[in-house]
Amino acid sequence: MGVVLGAHDAGPASVRTLLLGHQPGASIIHHHTLRSETSQWWDAGMKTRLHTLQERWRRPQGASRLRRWVSVGVLLFTIGFLVALLIHGREELRQFDDWHAYLTVCGHGFLLYPISLSVQALTWSMMITRLGQVDGGWRDIEVYAYTHLMRRMPGALWYLAGRTVIYRERGIGASVTLAASGLEWLLLLVAAVFIYGSLSLSNLGSWLLGFVTPLLLVAVSLWGLRFLCSAQGRRWLPGFVRQWLGNFSATAVPQRGELVLWVGLYATAYAVGGLILFLLIRGVAPTASTTLSDAIRIWALAGGVSFLTSMIVPAGMGIRELTLTALLAPDVPAVGALLIALLLRMLFIASDLVWGGLMWAIARVLGRDRRDADTRL
Repeated sequence: MGVVLGAHDAGPASVRTLLLGHQPGASIIHHHTLRSETSQWWDAGMKTRLHTLQERWRRPQGASRLRRWVSVGVLLFTIGFLVALLIHGREELRQFDDWHAYLTVCGHGFLLYPISLSVQALTWSMMITRLGQVDGGWRDIEVYAYTHLMRRMPGALWYLAGRTVIYRERGIGASVTLAASGLEWLLLLVAAVFIYGSLSLSNLGSWLLGFVTPLLLVAVSLWGLRFLCSAQGRRWLPGFVRQWLGNFSATAVPQRGELVLWVGLYATAYAVGGLILFLLIRGVAPTASTTLSDAIRIWALAGGVSFLTSMIVPAGMGIRELTLTALLAPDVPAVGALLIALLLRMLFIASDLVWGGLMWAIARVLGRDRRDADTRL
């Protein structure tokens, strides 16, 4: 009598016929042989699995290590270049010694900063409410204020991680939080392009051209975003972009009117930042010919570049200062332009600490009832 192991039987002896006769000890010999072969097959399989896991672990580790080296390299290069610029212009730097005037304009900018911060926090609250289909109200403002400083100091990755963890505790999945954060990043870039394009073309003498062209660009960008969020549009994208857009499958895709509103709010935040930059320019270099329109346009471009590089260098540190110095150089001496950029960096960090902390405290107190209700549920 024989037992046939077919191809469907898992194990090393599959697809083979084993005849178990009635000879004494044949069954025992076969049992030991099969167990030995099975053990060898299992060991080989485990080695393969372990090797696969090690390879999967090393790939992200290697990519992360490379990203850190690139980040450190870019940061050291930009800071080194700025320090060299200061050393080269140290004689010229001595002319900028009216620190009373500098601190005065920094104080004015400090008082204006809450407008920009509040607009951005409100926009975030609207986006996460729309995509997550959960009305967080003041709790979303609290999360924004709590994590906002992470974007300026540790960098964008900590910023995203902090948001994701906090919202996961509230029952909102990581895909929703990442989708909202990616949309925020994208709309900030669209708003920067709109402002820079419209004001640049307007300076050429045509207000109509300066308004219509960026408006068409924004409309095409928003339509393209909605198309790429669909299953048909994602087929044409690279894998990592397709993975990010796949987060929208678990969210409610915003309407065009909402996207336009959010771009407009971010444009308002850029305008406030441009006004702060204009005040600093007038305080450090009163004879400069830079207008308010020029300052807003310059800040939009510098802010856009900073957001683009925020995944490489935390908060675009060094890159934003270098961009501002280059853009202000035609009207302001290079050392003076660098001084303005450094004052702006310190002003924003101080404003984030003070106004961001105050916003967090107010939102935490006003959102206590909603937080207690969620805890009871």
